[in-house]
Amino acid sequence: MKQKRKYLVALMLCMQFLTSGPLVTADEVKEEVSPRLKKQQELLVKEPPKNNRDVLEVSTNENSSSYQARPIKDTWDFIEQIGEDARQIGQEENLYASVMIAQAILESGNGQSQLSQPPYFNLFGIKGEEVSFTTIEDNGKGQIYPSLASFRQYENYEESLQDYAHLLKTGLINDKNFYKGAWKTEAENYQTATKFLTGRYATDIHYNEKLDEIISTYHLINYDENTEERANENDDYIFPVPNAYITSQFGKHDSDFHRGIDLAVAEGTPIKAAKSGKVIQSDYHPSWGNYIAIKHADGLTTLYAHCSRNLVKVGQRVQQGQTIALVGTTGNSTGPHVHFEVNRSESLVQEQLMDPLEVLKIKE
Repeated sequence: MKQKRKYLVALMLCMQFLTSGPLVTADEVKEEVSPRLKKQQELLVKEPPKNNRDVLEVSTNENSSSYQARPIKDTWDFIEQIGEDARQIGQEENLYASVMIAQAILESGNGQSQLSQPPYFNLFGIKGEEVSFTTIEDNGKGQIYPSLASFRQYENYEESLQDYAHLLKTGLINDKNFYKGAWKTEAENYQTATKFLTGRYATDIHYNEKLDEIISTYHLINYDENTEERANENDDYIFPVPNAYITSQFGKHDSDFHRGIDLAVAEGTPIKAAKSGKVIQSDYHPSWGNYIAIKHADGLTTLYAHCSRNLVKVGQRVQQGQTIALVGTTGNSTGPHVHFEVNRSESLVQEQLMDPLEVLKIKE
């Protein structure tokens, strides 16, 4: 029986596993390369690895490897910095914003690499003449070699994202359609796009697996949605139950952290969807009891816990004000109430929680 090995690998630009490197081997560097390879080399040289707290856990045996990203606050913060710019550029350029953001995370170490920080703002390691670094490159066979390279410098992250999108849309000198397979009109979904980029943008044979894991972990597909789809929707959230008393506020209480607000109301009271959306969870949890989570078009997710009965199913679309459950006291509860949460991520991680009172419509 083959023994599995587990070890932590730095998510960003790790030498053997994560450094993408240009599409040119060490032997080819010593010799004259074709214009196409030369152009590719000029554009895709990467910066040396930087230490980063975000890691991929890699499980390997002789036949396969699997990757698992750990969601952490540094990455969420970085996504918030570049997410909306990536969304807009993706819509304008027919590209998957989710893939661009994942690549930026992977290539720049959450914006922590020297090249990606001010005054350079180069998220993708695109080459130019403004600044030079000694880089660590992978020849596509797991062999590492050093290379001195010059990189472009940008005014801000938006400019770096725009330049990268321009590269994907215009391709290489001798092949304008070199990255066409990553366009939305050509790739059925983001997985198709990341698979196409593997071996083209990056020599790492596991490049798409890493990007897919990042996209899944941080739910980056939210950024592939067109913001115009939200234009006709009421911006206000409504209270899930009427005339309720807030018995517990959001935030830290002594040594405990309360993830949402508690709304005390009579058992059996109908619980309404705070905003239109799609039910992504309808289940039982030891602490929440019967609970429902709804993903909304603005990227937020609401959660309703301690229900006596859930009335909607996963995949069902609900309208604002529609009854989705009945108030109860299931799970870890001392009396009938609704525990209500608002989260920036459908993963419901604590790092992305926000105070529900920031979005709820409060009548004067």
